[in-house]
Amino acid sequence: MKKILHYLKVFICGIVFGIANVIPGVSGGTMLVVFGIYDQLTEAISGIKAIIKNIVFLIFFGLGAGIGILGFASVISLLFERFGVQTNMYFIGLILGSVPMIYRMGTSESKVKPLCAAPFVIAVGVVVLLAVLEQMNIVPAADIVEGFSIGMTLKLFVCAMIAAVAMIIPGLSGSFVMMLLGVYQTVIGAIQIKDLNFYVIIPFALGVIVGIIGGAKIISILIKKHKLMVYSAIMGLVVGSVYAILPADFGFNLQTGYGFVCLLFGVLTSVLVSKLGKTEEAQDQ
Repeated sequence: MKKILHYLKVFICGIVFGIANVIPGVSGGTMLVVFGIYDQLTEAISGIKAIIKNIVFLIFFGLGAGIGILGFASVISLLFERFGVQTNMYFIGLILGSVPMIYRMGTSESKVKPLCAAPFVIAVGVVVLLAVLEQMNIVPAADIVEGFSIGMTLKLFVCAMIAAVAMIIPGLSGSFVMMLLGVYQTVIGAIQIKDLNFYVIIPFALGVIVGIIGGAKIISILIKKHKLMVYSAIMGLVVGSVYAILPADFGFNLQTGYGFVCLLFGVLTSVLVSKLGKTEEAQDQ
């Protein structure tokens, strides 16, 4: 029963990760931190041996991510379109509720040092800068792909690798990086269930796989060698992402009032997930 609940949680985390990565400004990596599986995932995909060892975990996570991307992307997009403030505030609640857990994970082996302020401030600055660039609408025109092209295939593969690394870094939005590279609309148009475009999907999916495995390997090594500094940066990326997804219509109005209710639900969700993670850890010991 314990294993069933664990893999159900992993499956749900995969769905949330998939949904987050199709929404510009929302970080899939942050959602992994919120749900307490960031270390586990980066370690599980840090090499061929690690992948084989954690294959069941990755299957459940991968299935969830696929369902999140293909099945829920349109629903979430609709929520952002019709209830943008409330939806963003819920995500902000998730992020804020995860801060104590991130602190606990980062300081599990050593206490906070004054030097931790440097990666924290730099990380906040990076996320805020990217958010400002997004608000400036610096987005190249989307490419229309109707057949096989070596140049387009290579472009999609390379862009996917770059975006994939961003996907697993808390606070950074893989979708926004795709927008900056000019492939976001191309990819989103290609994964519509009624009209799948495999000339786009195949090279992009291969690029994502290579990028995630390579990025995860680097992150896993850094966490092992410089855990406190890495988590200081992660805390900065997560805190900075609150500004990044702060709704444009935020203000003293009824929508924001409803939004704060959603924010509280987000915090509650994050706290409950954190407690579930503590329960699992206690049972494993």
